[in-house]
Amino acid sequence: MRLFQAGELKLLKEVRERFRLDPEEKSVIVGIGDDAAVIAPHQKKIIVTTDMMNEGVHFDLDYTSPFHLGFKLVSVNVSDIMAMGGVARYLFLDLAFTPDADDDFFRNIYDGIEHALSLYGVRLLGGDLCSARNDTVLSATVIGEGEKIITRAGASAGDKIYITSSTGDSACGLEILKRLNKETKEIIRKTVGAMRCLARVDTGIEGQEPEEIGELAVNKGSEIIGISWRIAEPLLMRHLMPVARDSRDIVPHASSMLDVSDGLFIDLCRICDEGSTGATIYKDKIPLSAELRVASELLGLDAIHLAVSGGEDYELLFTSRDFPLDEYNRTHDIKVSCIGEITREERNIIDSLGGKKPLKAEGYQHFGPPG
Repeated sequence: MRLFQAGELKLLKEVRERFRLDPEEKSVIVGIGDDAAVIAPHQKKIIVTTDMMNEGVHFDLDYTSPFHLGFKLVSVNVSDIMAMGGVARYLFLDLAFTPDADDDFFRNIYDGIEHALSLYGVRLLGGDLCSARNDTVLSATVIGEGEKIITRAGASAGDKIYITSSTGDSACGLEILKRLNKETKEIIRKTVGAMRCLARVDTGIEGQEPEEIGELAVNKGSEIIGISWRIAEPLLMRHLMPVARDSRDIVPHASSMLDVSDGLFIDLCRICDEGSTGATIYKDKIPLSAELRVASELLGLDAIHLAVSGGEDYELLFTSRDFPLDEYNRTHDIKVSCIGEITREERNIIDSLGGKKPLKAEGYQHFGPPG
């Protein structure tokens, strides 16, 4: 059934029933169903963020399932709260659907949203549904709370620069997705669906294996190459279904922090700009996943370039004077790497031979120059 046949009131009622509040939730006075929500937060600082996802700009429905969209919409907003040192609590959604959207598309988006909310412990409190003429548009606002707020502006000369996990995987996953033929994109969209994703994000729901894919046929200029599913899947998932990084054990030591959404170097330059500092990055200390190394070589791409300029990794980039790196990595599954230090003025990259070149703000900009 198309959404216009169901009608807004029926759809909103369905959302309200699905996300009904627990009676024990004392911090929410009024939830979904009124003109506005009313909350009574704890005595902490309130953190608010909002983000949009537009079809044709942020996602392609040829290979992106509605489940992925819903999950990713929540994740990218929760990541902003965590990057400020907070914990996400409440979500508001604004969704615009095209005339050809059906109820399966609608419900699958909310399936992804629901499982993300479960993973992060967030409550949906309201929003808006409307129609769109051409493209699907999703927007979310997340309210969080925190005690120690970490901004981009706190870095100073002598601080070390750290990154969680690795960067470039999402950009490489996107490159693979764009180079697939139409039939393979549809396989990715349908078989790499909700259950498989749930298994990867540890929501406590047992997942099922996708159909036997074995190897992906990927376009590389005038030839077709094969990339094994074992290599490709983690990269695809980093793009289609990113998981926000928990900052709670980082916050006590961080002087500045943000999540890497547009690219490692452009986001590092934002930290430097806000703190009026320089930076030295050691090229051989930038962490690269094994999958990125293999796939980028097969595709003829520069793994380091993907890692420093590729966006949508949502890793935490932070600075600190006293971060206990070895102790943290012994007790956490998501590892942290030290990749450089904050300096007074100059911004440089040092290669393995000691060569120096200027650090440039490489990464994605919505209104930047093309290319």
